[in-house]
Amino acid sequence: MRSFCLVSVLVVHAFVAPAFAQAIPGPQDGPTQPPGAPPTPPVPGQEAPPDPQVPEAAEPTAPPSAIAKPEGTPPAAEPAKEPAVEAPGKGTPRIHIEADRPGVKLLRIDGVVSDREGEGILVRTACEAPCDQIVDGRQKRVFFFGGDGMVPSRSFFLSDVGGDVVAHVDGGSFLGRQLGFLFGGFGGAAMIGGAIMLGIGYGADGATLSGEGKVTQGENKSLTTGGFVTLGVGAALVATGITLVLLNKTEIKLVQATPKSTGVRISGGRILF
Repeated sequence: MRSFCLVSVLVVHAFVAPAFAQAIPGPQDGPTQPPGAPPTPPVPGQEAPPDPQVPEAAEPTAPPSAIAKPEGTPPAAEPAKEPAVEAPGKGTPRIHIEADRPGVKLLRIDGVVSDREGEGILVRTACEAPCDQIVDGRQKRVFFFGGDGMVPSRSFFLSDVGGDVVAHVDGGSFLGRQLGFLFGGFGGAAMIGGAIMLGIGYGADGATLSGEGKVTQGENKSLTTGGFVTLGVGAALVATGITLVLLNKTEIKLVQATPKSTGVRISGGRILF
């Protein structure tokens, strides 16, 4: 009888205890809050729940364009420049100009232009006195010296010249040279006129009336005298014109800038040491 009662108690305990445990509700994880309510402060001694992560908004992307953008216009090609010369050498001397007048320029002939009106040359300034620059004289380039009111010099080449060079320029006056040509022209005409007068005066064979009222036969003294005077004046004008032309000619001399240098002369358009 005792054994039966003990078994009954154990059976009741085995089935009733789990059911009673399921009937008692456990503690909730946290109070439920209505939407929009402020957050409940955490209980002391208990860690605060982590904030809910809000997904970041994706950056808007531009819709692909159906029209392709034109590529940028390529930059215009720069004109070809002359090769830079760093140090004086053969064909690229450093020129120093010493002139007897201001404004003397070293000029370079770059080409010849021709049309129905005539021909002309294209001239560029290489440098102006005192210059002190390296001048590119390669490729058989032609140079000459000129300036305002100065007679241009003869042309020459620098392709065979190198190092430091001093150019001595004795410029001639353009006005003086033109006066020389003018005097020479008038003098030549006077000499021709005087010669004609002498020929007529000596060749005249006829009667002439003298100052005393007498008729004489022979040469015409008036024509011969006038012929001699005109011939002399013409000769003087020609001599003056030739002198002005010769004195107003531009002369140049190139000298190497060294103590033992010698002068440079121009022959046939070439510079010879």
